[in-house]
Amino acid sequence: MEKQIYKISPFLEPRIWGGDRILKNFNYQTDLYPIGEVYNVVALPGEADCKVEGTDLTLSELYRDYPDWFKCDTEQLPIRVNLLDPLADLSVQLHPDDAYALVHDHSRGKPEAWVILDTPEDGKIEFGHHAHTREEFKTLADAHDWGKLLKYLPAKKDYFIDIPAGTLHAIGRDVLTYNISRNADLTYRLFDYDRIDPNTKEHRELHIDKVVDNVLVPDTSKGFVWYEPYLKSNCEVTDYWDEPGLYGLSRVKVKDFGFYDLARFAFITVVDGEGTINNTPVIKGETVLIPDGISQLKFTGSLDMFIASYKNLAETRE
Repeated sequence: MEKQIYKISPFLEPRIWGGDRILKNFNYQTDLYPIGEVYNVVALPGEADCKVEGTDLTLSELYRDYPDWFKCDTEQLPIRVNLLDPLADLSVQLHPDDAYALVHDHSRGKPEAWVILDTPEDGKIEFGHHAHTREEFKTLADAHDWGKLLKYLPAKKDYFIDIPAGTLHAIGRDVLTYNISRNADLTYRLFDYDRIDPNTKEHRELHIDKVVDNVLVPDTSKGFVWYEPYLKSNCEVTDYWDEPGLYGLSRVKVKDFGFYDLARFAFITVVDGEGTINNTPVIKGETVLIPDGISQLKFTGSLDMFIASYKNLAETRE
């Protein structure tokens, strides 16, 4: 198969806190309902696995069959990308680290990060907690004393927030986010607002003991961080993160045209506008894979894009 730019079809799953707003805003089509989360990049074999358009392969199969397109040091594709547009608050939750996840759930951990794309004036997220010790955390959680335990922050449009494994968090109602994470799907819920799942007619499962085992105490979370954009080759670039063994993330905005150099493979998700990437037409909501070796990109049109990638732990090239 020729090494070239391929579009990645989104993988959609119903969510109790979703609706159809994200479908209308990002040009997605599905009969599923309610949708609040779209996996733009996910490659979990036999589970959530995006299709590679123009081929008969899923993303996990492409990663397996064409390793030179990625040149990663991981058995599975290392990163995941998704958009979230919740019509209600998400559950208060955390993700474990690799060691705990492997022993208890035969999975990898899931550190992640968000960029807030839009928020109402009263938009908020749950982030961290007020407990000083693990014992205090457990006592307040067992008592369901969420007012004393949970910490909320006002959402900040265009700001970045890092969410290491063990960090308590929840996206609030109407806070539109771009998310990057480890390519895994393991969540421990602490609190779910006593909601009833319409499919099971029961409360969704909570994992309070596992949350207590994993939550970072004391809470040293930093909250939102602003990264200043800069101009390069007619692109407005914001570099958020580039940690070997985890993920790299930048945002690029273009008016008319611009040029961008890649050091490795990347997934580019368009969150606004339309145009072309190396003559491949793209519109808001679409994601393309740029295989390793396609290092020079030309953008045309009006585009607001996130560029997600991965640097190997032993990688030394800049």
